[in-house]
Amino acid sequence: MKELTLKELYTTLDPNEQANMIRFFSAKLFVSPTTAVYYLRGYRQLPRMKRPMLTEYAERTYAVKLKFS
Repeated sequence: MKELTLKELYTTLDPNEQANMIRFFSAKLFVSPTTAVYYLRGYRQLPRMKRPMLTEYAERTYAVKLKFS
């Protein structure tokens, strides 16, 4: 399993998968699409309490282990 940052994962996805990830942020992590894009592009740090759910989603959907700085 590859280990990537959230930004690296987001940039490797095609536009449709990027949109799916933004929808996941909106539905499961309860953030607006604009805030989701800020997290995904690395402009903001993802809060610690939201990391476990996102890590599980990335492992299940993309077979990627997320690393946070």
